[in-house]
Amino acid sequence: MAPGRISLGALLFLLLVAIGIYLAVKFVPPYWTYLSLQDPVKEAAMAAASPNGEDRARADLSRRVREAGLNLAEEDIQFTREGSRLVVRISWVVPVELPRYRYDLRFRIEQRTSLP
Repeated sequence: MAPGRISLGALLFLLLVAIGIYLAVKFVPPYWTYLSLQDPVKEAAMAAASPNGEDRARADLSRRVREAGLNLAEEDIQFTREGSRLVVRISWVVPVELPRYRYDLRFRIEQRTSLP
């Protein structure tokens, strides 16, 4: 091979690394947000299970969701009672724009806790 030339294998490797980095930049932040909201939803479920705690838990969860960079509507944050259990659910969609394609990542976190 002549000096200053790169082999086809090395060129393909660099192309794959660049594609991997591009996809990581697009897809990792939404999943990081999803993972970072697991604990706040669990804490909200436990706080809402206490007497008169649902309003405070809802406000705290809404604040923490906004701090995570999400702008969710009230219907996307649900506190429901199912028998002797309280269920807290949040759901959202993050559009990921790729060249010539748009991919919607759908997230849902659900936490159940027993009522006193």
